[in-house]
Amino acid sequence: MPGHREPHFLQDDRGFFTTSYGPFALRSAFQPIFSQNQDGQLTLEAFEALIRPTRDGQPISAVHFFSVVEPDDAVAVDSMCRELHILNMGKLGRKKTRLFINFNPSLFDALTETDDEVDRMVDVAVRAGLRPGRIVCEITEQSSHNPAVLDRLVAGLRSRMFRIAVDDYGADDSDTQRVDDLKPDILKFDAAWVRRFTETSAGMGLLKLMVEQFTERGITVLFEGLEEDHQVEFCREIGVQLMQGYTLARPEIVPTSFDERFPDPFAGEPAKAVRKHIIGAPAPQSAVAFTGHILPVTIPPRRTATFGKRTR
Repeated sequence: MPGHREPHFLQDDRGFFTTSYGPFALRSAFQPIFSQNQDGQLTLEAFEALIRPTRDGQPISAVHFFSVVEPDDAVAVDSMCRELHILNMGKLGRKKTRLFINFNPSLFDALTETDDEVDRMVDVAVRAGLRPGRIVCEITEQSSHNPAVLDRLVAGLRSRMFRIAVDDYGADDSDTQRVDDLKPDILKFDAAWVRRFTETSAGMGLLKLMVEQFTERGITVLFEGLEEDHQVEFCREIGVQLMQGYTLARPEIVPTSFDERFPDPFAGEPAKAVRKHIIGAPAPQSAVAFTGHILPVTIPPRRTATFGKRTR
């Protein structure tokens, strides 16, 4: 991406977008995020966006792809992936489902870079027909070497009505400080850390207490990497508001089958115009940040998968 030129996007015959970086073709995959009521019924509330690279038609891991991106291109490629995901979310046409996308603050060196990226995010959201409030910006575990840059990025996103999430929370001192500093709308618990704590009754009791405390602070809690049906039931018992994992639904490259499996209850509503310039105060935090129609969903049989961190 010499000179940080504008990325080039191609559309397939259904209107969905792909892009490229050097020899790599890049596509979006979305994984559903669900809420659950007291009867165990699930509602599809959001998607997490994941990048799916290929080279010469063969899939490669996202970790490998990002490891070979040239340092001078890192910010532009990171931004390009977000743009790809947002455009594809717009093409899905769901009315209220939200989209989780990643931000790595350590990539930004200057305050002006964060301002430019926030403006770009607004423009892309408008082009995709999405309100910024439907986009959740995950601040990844990598800390910025410049705290002022991180503060400026989060403040800019929040002022333009994007939601903020803290990713991979593991209750270390640094994680607790991140929550206090960023005051996120949503907190994603680290999957491997949650698994370890659900192996003992004492650990489960601590998780329950933590969920209650964050909920009282107006923070929505999300458990990811759920592999077993009993983990989903445990989430219901302790009041976890949002859930994600292979036992619920695997990621799918767009266009997905999720509309058939989890129909959009708002599909018949007329679309609302999205303003070009979106400014204003931060969206209020809410422990019940997502609302939707309750759909009965049968949880599929257990699938074996790595219970750990995922990549964008």
